[in-house]
Amino acid sequence: MSELTVIDGFEFARMGRSLSGKMDVSRMDRLADLLYSKSGQVDYALAGGVDAEGAFLLHLAIDGVLHLRCQRCLGDIEYPLGLKAGLKLVKEESDLPDIEEEDPDVDSIVVKDKMEILSLIEDEILLDLPFSPRHATCESGSEIVRESPFSILKDRI
Repeated sequence: MSELTVIDGFEFARMGRSLSGKMDVSRMDRLADLLYSKSGQVDYALAGGVDAEGAFLLHLAIDGVLHLRCQRCLGDIEYPLGLKAGLKLVKEESDLPDIEEEDPDVDSIVVKDKMEILSLIEDEILLDLPFSPRHATCESGSEIVRESPFSILKDRI
């Protein structure tokens, strides 16, 4: 794992640097409530660059498997990650493009001089996760059957 955890995003992009390594899932505190298990690692690769218009870009790839908690049975769901994100760096909110003008493949983010790699990786993972992860069918065999609140009316006709 790389020891570099904080970068100057603009300098990193301008110099066309790259960085790759493994990140322990247990270090991602904001994911903790969604996880069944904090075990494992994710692989990441970060590359900087500058586009034809002179905009500073970061390309981030994240691969691995997370163990999410099923919101139905509270069991383990293996969730494979295969993320690729393009990020355009801007210094001020006023530099963000209008929604109509924004490239659908590149997200613009406001960045100060220093960026934490862990936070960047965790942000992209959080954006990729399903809102309510669930098994298609839970293995516990105890499917939750909810009776309609109107079922008491069926005998009144």
